[in-house]
Amino acid sequence: MKLTYLGTAAAEGMPAVFCNCAVCKEARRLVGKNIRTRSQALINDELLIDLPADTYFHFLTNGIEGDCIKNLLVTHPHSDHLYPAEFEMRHSPFAHEMRAKTLDVYCGAGAARKIAQIPNVKYVDVHTLSAYQPTAVGDYIVTALPARHMDDPAEEPFIYIIQSEDASLLYANDTGYFFDEVFDYIEKERLFFDCISFDCTHVDLPCRDKDGHMAIDNNFRVNARLEQIGASSEKTVKIINHFSHNGNPIHHRLEELVRPYGWLVSYDGMKTEFTHR
Repeated sequence: MKLTYLGTAAAEGMPAVFCNCAVCKEARRLVGKNIRTRSQALINDELLIDLPADTYFHFLTNGIEGDCIKNLLVTHPHSDHLYPAEFEMRHSPFAHEMRAKTLDVYCGAGAARKIAQIPNVKYVDVHTLSAYQPTAVGDYIVTALPARHMDDPAEEPFIYIIQSEDASLLYANDTGYFFDEVFDYIEKERLFFDCISFDCTHVDLPCRDKDGHMAIDNNFRVNARLEQIGASSEKTVKIINHFSHNGNPIHHRLEELVRPYGWLVSYDGMKTEFTHR
């Protein structure tokens, strides 16, 4: 399975759109991997995760032909992960001769409601997922798990298990420390992940487990719990992702923080491949 990170920042971007703090100024000076757009990812060049306003830029810079994308997973309805006005571009006169006639969108109830508010959406089919129910999405089996992220549980923010014939990914950004029921489900199903992508919005700032994001310390403790139940091991590729400028996510600094543990740091355009080991 190939995972491509198209965008790796939190809502404000990195450097933040209207910020002049020391971290953002340093990112503008260093550029390269320190320029981070809003969060989005792509599996095997075909399964898209989230639809921020930066999607058009992501497609251009990564050579992605958007009309070929058949399936989209949405983690939650916050605007940096779901910019539903983009769906209005998916019909004439804005688009012609699309090779994927319909875009199938898989999401929780909150995201589905947000999409339904957009007028004149065509060639987009929305499928509302239920937590803990494995669902066939193209060539993948996708299982939505509740994320600890939004104040209203009815919004149904999700993290995702994405399984193919040769690999298993846990895509877990925009969540705080996992709910006990999530660990219980993973243990009951005897799941093992070849790759885990962790929300690391706060980097090394203090972060409570009940918060809607995580820091490196929370990541380490989530992984320790997953190792305890047999879902992660030293063979698992572990990547921190989704950074806020408040956490000082200068790329070389992030690498210094996690390199001793063998973890990786995402950056815009990063590709990683993994398989069952």
